This record gives sequence, C-alpha cells and structure tokens, in this order.
Amino acid sequence: MAQRVEARKARAPHMMIHRRIVALTVGVRRLLALSIALGLAISATWVAQGVFIALVVRRILDGGGWAAIAGFVAAVAGLTLLRAALLLAREVLAKKVAAVVKTKLRRRLFAQLLLLGPGYLEHTETGKVQSTLVDGVEALESYVGYYLPQAVVSVVVPIGIVGVIVVLDPLIGLVVLACALAVPLIPRIWDRILGEYGQRHWAAYSSLDAQFVDSMQGMVTLKALNASERRGEELRSYSHALYRATMAQLSISMIRNGLVGFAMSAGVALAVGIGSFQVAAGELGIAGLLIILFLSAECFRPLVELDVYWHAGYMGISASTGIFELLDAEPGVHDAAVERAGDAASPGGGIALHKVTFRYSSEARPALADVSLEIGEGETVAIVGPSGAGKTTIASLLLRFFDPQEGGLTFGESDFRDVPLDDLRRHIGYVSQDTYLFYGTIEDNLRIGRPDATPEEIRDAAEKANIHAFIRSLPDGYGTIVGERGAKLSGGERQRIAIARALLKDAPVLILDEATSNLDSANEAAIRQALSLLTRGRTTIVIAHRLSSVVHADRIVVLDNGRVAESGRHEDLVSRDGHYSQLVRAQREGAA
Repeated sequence: MAQRVEARKARAPHMMIHRRIVALTVGVRRLLALSIALGLAISATWVAQGVFIALVVRRILDGGGWAAIAGFVAAVAGLTLLRAALLLAREVLAKKVAAVVKTKLRRRLFAQLLLLGPGYLEHTETGKVQSTLVDGVEALESYVGYYLPQAVVSVVVPIGIVGVIVVLDPLIGLVVLACALAVPLIPRIWDRILGEYGQRHWAAYSSLDAQFVDSMQGMVTLKALNASERRGEELRSYSHALYRATMAQLSISMIRNGLVGFAMSAGVALAVGIGSFQVAAGELGIAGLLIILFLSAECFRPLVELDVYWHAGYMGISASTGIFELLDAEPGVHDAAVERAGDAASPGGGIALHKVTFRYSSEARPALADVSLEIGEGETVAIVGPSGAGKTTIASLLLRFFDPQEGGLTFGESDFRDVPLDDLRRHIGYVSQDTYLFYGTIEDNLRIGRPDATPEEIRDAAEKANIHAFIRSLPDGYGTIVGERGAKLSGGERQRIAIARALLKDAPVLILDEATSNLDSANEAAIRQALSLLTRGRTTIVIAHRLSSVVHADRIVVLDNGRVAESGRHEDLVSRDGHYSQLVRAQREGAA
C-alpha cells in the first residue's frame, strides 16, 4: 500500500492533468462542464470576430465603403459585449467550482485529522499541517477553477480550427497542427525537472510557514530568553531558502515558456508565410489568406490562456503532495464503529491493562513495558512516579490516542479496540495538565463536552470547581471571551474551567492528569473537596506529581521507567521505604 502511494505521489506532479486533483471535482462536474461550455463559447466569439475582421479587411481592400462593412463592425461590437458577459459568467463559475472543491476538501482533511488523532500531530509540525489545510488547499483554486476547464477548451478549439484550415489549405493546416501539437508536448521535456523544483519550492514554503507559526506561538519564550534575534536569523535563512527555491523553479519555467512561445509564434508565422507564397503564386486568394491569418492566431489563443493558468495552478499541483500525504496517512488507531457496524461492544465496568508495552516510535525505549493494572469500577487509583515514568502515556492509551504494540486494554468485558471511539470517549472525562481553551466565551468552552447543558448545570459545575465566583465578577460573566488558548485567563483559572468542564460532562470514568498542578494551595484544597464528591461511584484515575493530592486514593500505583514498581495505599507504601517513600521524602525536602 505504501509503495503504491509513493508511486502515485512520484507520478502525479509531472502530469498536466493531475488525476487525483481531478477526482476532487466529484459533485461539481456539471458546474465544471458549464465552465467548459462558457470557455468554448468565448473561443467561438474570438473565432467569429477574427472571421468578421478578415471580411472587413477584404471589403476595404476591394474598395468598399462604410455601408459594405457596417454590418460586420456591428457584429464585432456585439461579439465584444457578449464575450465580456461570458468572461464574467466564467469567472463567477470558476470561483464557485473552486470554492465547493476547497470546502469539501477541507472537510475531508479535518475529518482525516480527527481520525488520525493526536498521535499523528505529535510527529508532525503544526505549521506544516496549517500550510496544507490553508495555503495548500487555497493553491488548488487556479488549477481546479481555471486550468482544468481551459485544458478541455485547449484541446477542442485547436482541433476545430485546424480542421477548418485544412479544408482551406491542407499544407498550412498540417503546419499549424504540428505547431499546435508541439505546444503541449514541448513542456513534457521539462516536466520531471520542473516537478522536482516545484516540490522543493513547496517544501521550502511549508518549512518557512512552520517556523513562523512556531515562532509566533513561542514568542514569550523567545523574548524571555533573549533569543528573538537568533530566531530572526534562522527565519531569514528559511526565507532565503524559499527565495532560492522560487528562483530555481522560475528559471526552469522560463525555459519552458520560451519554447512554448516560440512554437506558438512559429505556427502563426509559418501559416502566414506559406499563405503569402501561395497568394503570390495565385493558389490562394486574399480573403483566404486573411481568414487563415486570424484563424491561426485564434488556434493558439486557448493554448496561451492555458499556459497562463498553468503557472497559476502549478502551485496547487506542488501543494497537492502534502494534501494527499495527509489523506493517505493511516491512523494508528482504528475505530470499531468504522470497521464494523451493528455489533460494537458498549463500554462499562472496570478498566484493565494486560501486559501492555508501548513505544512512541520504533527506535525509542518503551514508555511502558509489560504493565498490568486493574482499576475496579468506582475505584480511585492514583498513578505517580518521576517524570518520564509513563504516567501520561497510560492516560493516552485509555483515551485511545494510541494503541499498545503489545498487550491490550479492556473496559469491563470489552476490548478497547472493540469499542467505538465516540462511545469510549463519551464515557471518559479528562482534565490534562496542559489545559486548552478555545477562542470564544467561557460558556462555549464549558459546553464542549455537553452542548445540551442547562445554565443551572453549568453554574453548578462551576461552583464545584470553585470558579463560579470569579466568572460572576467578570463584566460579561459566562459570556466573557477567553482569548486564544485562554490567554486572558491565568493558568489556575484555565485549569478550574477545565475541571468544571469535566464535572459538567459527568462521565462514569474520570482521568485527572495533573489536574491541580496550576492551582494554589487554597484553591487546590477546595477543588480536592469537590473532586472527592465527584469521584464517588466513578472510576477515577489520578495522575499526579504533587503527592498531597493522592494520599486519599483507594490505591496508589508507582511507575518507574515504564514499569509498575509498587502498588498499595498511601500508609502502606510509606512504611515500605520503597520508590513511593523516596518520592514523598524528596517532595518534603523540596518544600522545606
């Protein structure tokens, strides 16, 4: 499968008609056909105009007056107005076709990102994903809206015109045909080279985009460490790399343009030259020569427009590599609801890990190694240990952001892999150390886990999380805009809103991953009291560095280097003088 995908990616950028981009137009084929029809109509007005102008010139040469040419002049004026209307209609239609394709594609890409989950994003730069979803999709507009319809017009119109010229003069018709064929065939010499340069250009563009996004997100850190100047130098080097890639692509493209332009000019020049000799020899009349002159020019007009659209659309061809890489990416976690319907298991009961081994990559050491753990229904289990011991990895596995390479997890009697992801995550409330609030109001953020919650339920959850009084003190209350990533709130305020969000969801399983890490002692005590009420009758996993928050857990599991080092209640573990006791002493000494 991977080899076939790579082969497709290698072939596609070198083709004038990119099959996978064309496939994206499903659903707008009628609009695309209408756009092609408009393009043909526009070409027809040019051809008719050329014929009328040839007739005007012929009558003038014959000594005809205004009366002899007035009808043709009026027809040319009418054709000009008609063409303007057709051009406007084609422009509107091109934008509509492109907009529909871009909207549908962005939905597919977003759905694919949701399917791939956090595991995919952990191994991919945010800026590169952003450039694919925004700039990459946007770059397809010219290719889909303009190049594809014009490609059909550029085939149909020259064939029709060459056919007419052949009837008028077979020799000139064959010469024009040869030059017309050379226009699309000559670029094939440069396609592979230009495709490679195009990929380098898009890679440089997306890398610069990724670095800018990363720099903007880390601006505070750069300023605090006085590293903004150094970062600016790095960005300048990425920008210069994009400049070099752009100029290299343009240099190859200009050679191609020169050859194409030569073929077009040669076609018209040869047609006129041969026709002139035939007129001198008495084999062709002046009227025929004039018609051949204008028809030869119109034969290449669609090809000239195609070349213009090709330049605008080639960025889309280059960007499509990243788009289709994302669409072709295989999720590390497969959803039971997608792979089979009707017999999916429903979660319930206790949770268990059975000899689970997990690595974030094949080269990395195991984050978890042969871990077995049972968490009874309604039990509160704390997972502690030093940084890197594997605590958060367990939370990620329970939420099925990843699947273990060895072993398995069960939810009651059901294997985690047999539970639809939506059903699984509906049964789990999660509060992480890195709280994320979306741009919007406080109420919007609270409703994410439960959109149908009543105002009374929202207020009750906020009161239990000890955040209601603070929200009421704000000028707009629950309608206050929190800013991007909750930037208008402090860390502790964001954390309490996240806890209220989990309280509001009221799921039977609760995962608290360093949920009180950003709270002061007073707030932590209040939250711990609220959480003690919440955890009654619920299966709760508490992941914590601060051991004061786990002393009342039904059971404490100590992880060390990805393995279960010991397990028991707080008093028992302290008396053993093992790993847990060492952690307790270290925290007491640090506090002192």
